[in-house]
Amino acid sequence: MRWLFPGSDIEINTTCLDCGEPIAVRLRDDELLDVDPTTAVGYMLSPFVEWREGSGAFN
Repeated sequence: MRWLFPGSDIEINTTCLDCGEPIAVRLRDDELLDVDPTTAVGYMLSPFVEWREGSGAFN
């Protein structure tokens, strides 16, 4: 998110697609600051080997 909101705290509030429970994620630049619940699991659509390719977030 740093390329969109550099230096800003970003909070994402959503619900689990499986059970409907709330999920909150807070991050700044490339740092994950907080996840609630701490047992939340995330998924990124990009294959791991391509994470750094063409993304301003990791450059």
